Amino acid sequence: MDKQAAFWLDALGANGELSATMKHELDTQGYTIVHGVADADWLAAMRERIDYLVEKEGENLAVEHHQEETATRVANLVNKGVVWEKVWSHPLVLSACRYIFEGEFKISSLNAREALYNGGHQPLHADWKKPRPDFPKVHLVNTIWAIDDLYAANGAPRIIPATHLRPELPEDVLDDVGLPHPDEVIFEAPAGSVMIYNAHAWHGGTTNREGSRRRVLHGLYIDRADTAQQDQRRWLTPETASRLTPAQKWLLDVE
Repeated sequence: MDKQAAFWLDALGANGELSATMKHELDTQGYTIVHGVADADWLAAMRERIDYLVEKEGENLAVEHHQEETATRVANLVNKGVVWEKVWSHPLVLSACRYIFEGEFKISSLNAREALYNGGHQPLHADWKKPRPDFPKVHLVNTIWAIDDLYAANGAPRIIPATHLRPELPEDVLDDVGLPHPDEVIFEAPAGSVMIYNAHAWHGGTTNREGSRRRVLHGLYIDRADTAQQDQRRWLTPETASRLTPAQKWLLDVE
């Protein structure tokens, strides 16, 4: 990592010391879960903003990314409210990214997703779809923020521990990526929790059998040399740009 990148990451607070447990879990399991990252007031503000955007955007929801038939998505949150800036530039998350990437990275996207009643199931997948001749280089780190309580009955995400240590994609080795996996772990956690994970690990949403609210955020980070899921330079609005710090602009790669 060059001095300029280290300077900006330090300015963002991405120099926090992770606990030994977090490092061990990230290294061996490919993910770690942190409780109590978002307090009640912040959660209330994020819930209100998500619901407002869903109503406001209507049929245009997630046009910047993609829509789903059985889940509600909101894309490009970087440009849709001040409340999200504490999410994508959270010092703990950025410190974990710095540890996992072992190099420079940037924002790839920030989206919201809510599995609907009897919907939301996803096949097991890795977020990096390409072959990995440079394995074990990390191209993506993802975060799932629990905006509502997550549990098996309302479609909490699943992840297969240690699959970040495998160069294959799940569809290359599994007979059916839609089926339950014997090693899967369900991300059951109270609202305000965050799962930080190496996005080469196999994971996916499960079915919201209960129908209760199940809003989450996906904050995705990518190696700085790779192409972001959402082109931040294309979507950046003057309003957003006007309030960003130089360090935040560096993180978004819009400076």
